[in-house]
Amino acid sequence: MAAPASRFSYGAWTYFLGLMAAYAVVLLMAPQPPAFVDYPDWVFQGMLLRGVLTGHPVAGYLLKPYPVPNSLTTVGLGLLDCVLPWVWAAKLWICGYLALASVATWRLRDAADAKDWRLLVALPSVVFLNLDFWWGHISFEIGLCLLFLFAATLLRRRSAVRLGTLLLLLFFTHMEACACALLLLLLTAREQRDWTMLRAAAPTLLFTLWYALGRFGEGSAEGQIASPTLYRYGSPGFLLYKASSFLKPFGYVNARAADGWSQTEAIFGRAGFLLLAAGALLVAGLCFWLVLRHGFSVQARDALMLRSFAVSAFVLASVLPQLLLGVADPGSRLVLAGVALGIFSIRWQRPAGTVLALYSVVFCLVNLWQFGRISRNPELRGKVSTLPAAVRTFAHVEPGARIAVYGKLRRGEMDDAIFQTGIFRTAPTKDGRPR
Repeated sequence: MAAPASRFSYGAWTYFLGLMAAYAVVLLMAPQPPAFVDYPDWVFQGMLLRGVLTGHPVAGYLLKPYPVPNSLTTVGLGLLDCVLPWVWAAKLWICGYLALASVATWRLRDAADAKDWRLLVALPSVVFLNLDFWWGHISFEIGLCLLFLFAATLLRRRSAVRLGTLLLLLFFTHMEACACALLLLLLTAREQRDWTMLRAAAPTLLFTLWYALGRFGEGSAEGQIASPTLYRYGSPGFLLYKASSFLKPFGYVNARAADGWSQTEAIFGRAGFLLLAAGALLVAGLCFWLVLRHGFSVQARDALMLRSFAVSAFVLASVLPQLLLGVADPGSRLVLAGVALGIFSIRWQRPAGTVLALYSVVFCLVNLWQFGRISRNPELRGKVSTLPAAVRTFAHVEPGARIAVYGKLRRGEMDDAIFQTGIFRTAPTKDGRPR
């Protein structure tokens, strides 16, 4: 007869994989790809790449002549578009992410010897199916999966070649995820007093230099993206913004319609909406409490490396501006990366770990329900609310913000504005001005 701990572990894996499969089913049964905010743009750029690969490039768009981070999703979608209709290619790319998340979790869990069932129960909500997922930050979420694989490779003391290959893949996936891996490599080299490990970063640093020279040396629209500071550092507005960055990434999703009112409140009612928002604060607090205060559950040396990374990520996130090199709220992504690795080192047996796992189940099931509702009706009318603006806008996402891009693709209208941080740029008009 299996031991209780083993039965719990099997049950946790069943829950984890079943949840990923449930999201995949909702995705595949929906009439169109997910109504994530940024994702339609990457789907559009995937179709632009399909035109290049099939010898029919779309007029008005040019590939950049230098390596670009955030390329993997465009390349993956472009290749899938060559053999599948774009709707199915877009759906299957998200399904591929869900599968990669499962593999990456298995690898890091095994390498860190983090066997507690509560870790598996908490991870989907905290890391993989959270607000970043709903915002369509698919490249960063895939980058987190690769960061898990990179951390597992470090823990297993694998070769510099394997580490360097993963770093290059991270570079082409998302620059902030790659930066997290470089930070983890640096902290590990310092902890182990083995600075030769840093040789693994050399190819990635060369590609980064090439990218920087291309981006800022050619006068492109990408190189002209400003990084304004919307709040004065230390001001009440800045502190409130930073508090939101630290509290919002871990599972709570406040979906809003185009009119600004909450779809989540319309689906679950005012009381349910307030309970979910309060639960978000509890989950965030538990994440930080467990990562920063409680003892280790894995080998002390490995746990110290993971916790050092988490603390470093939190410190860096606290000083980052609201917009950096075209990336909005980069601090929240650093916070998420810090917690994502940090929770592999914590002692889950404490009551706080059990509470975090149970609340994560609630958020996953709630979000799955509203994901299905909004997938069928992205323009679901929001509810007029009298709640304070800080409550209505906390951890918000607008699923229908760029849903019109899918309509353009159906009609064959390849003339949409694109994110200038991708591998394509818009060509100037005949008079030399940007499109």
